[in-house]
Amino acid sequence: MRACAPAAAATGQTGAVTEWLVPVSRRLRFADRSGRAIDQTFDALRVAVLGGRLDRVTFDVRGPLVDVVGGDRVWFYLSELDVGVALVGRARARKTAKNPSIVVSIDRVRSRVFAVDPLPAASIRRWVPELRDGAVCLDRRPRVSSVLESWQHERVERDAELLAPLGASPWRSVVLRGTKPSSLASHDVIGPIARLLRSQDFAIGIAKPAMTEPRLLARRVRDVVIVDVCRTPVGRGHDEALAAIGPLLEARWRVERKPGEARLSVSLWLAFSTRPHADVGAFLEDAGVLVSWPPRGGLVELTDRSKQRWYQYLGLR
Repeated sequence: MRACAPAAAATGQTGAVTEWLVPVSRRLRFADRSGRAIDQTFDALRVAVLGGRLDRVTFDVRGPLVDVVGGDRVWFYLSELDVGVALVGRARARKTAKNPSIVVSIDRVRSRVFAVDPLPAASIRRWVPELRDGAVCLDRRPRVSSVLESWQHERVERDAELLAPLGASPWRSVVLRGTKPSSLASHDVIGPIARLLRSQDFAIGIAKPAMTEPRLLARRVRDVVIVDVCRTPVGRGHDEALAAIGPLLEARWRVERKPGEARLSVSLWLAFSTRPHADVGAFLEDAGVLVSWPPRGGLVELTDRSKQRWYQYLGLR
């Protein structure tokens, strides 16, 4: 690839192709084929890409971008919610005017892949830490280019291999194969969780059993995460959550401020009518909750971990 050429030599097509990583900001203008503006939030851009409406991006020639020429590939990075790289296109010949600008034609095939499965911000910032300061030329960063290419061409194969024992199909394949890909990619619960798990290097997929809500499965070597979405009518969620924990008698907060400290120390104590299931007790104690149940022989019964924590409150060892 050519080095980032000086602007004086960059007014039209060249044989060499340079790749750029450009953060989305208010200086960029997204539009459909008729020139109507498209909002630059991730949700709006994703819907526009999957619907085939996003046509081009325009930005003024300034800073490092003065070296962009026609034919260069431009990747767009969204810092919003740490989405990451979500769009890609090709630069057209520069418009020479009082305020020169570059128009990038959206690569619809590649952008569909990145719109439903963005390359996480954490993954790209690892190789381009200065991305927060503006556009970056990738000529001298071949590792970044290979990461971008492998995310498109190799990631789905790796996902399929990891998810096969779980009976799940790779997220990207399911979304892009569907008749309405935006409905699953824009899911209010599954969508954000899928991006979060991606940022932690999980392979993500969708289970096949028929159900009203999708089941998300994720795997990272020995770690497996299963996400089921259960919607309940308004007003029922609170009661059902309490019933899932167990029969409660009382809940109390313990508030303490140690001498010389400005912050309060707060802990929760849950009293059950019967001894809770061991898994429930362990889950609550991991969150720092004291667990007890009705007295036996005149004494309140606590789990061993809750007893130890209570002794620490009393200053005993």
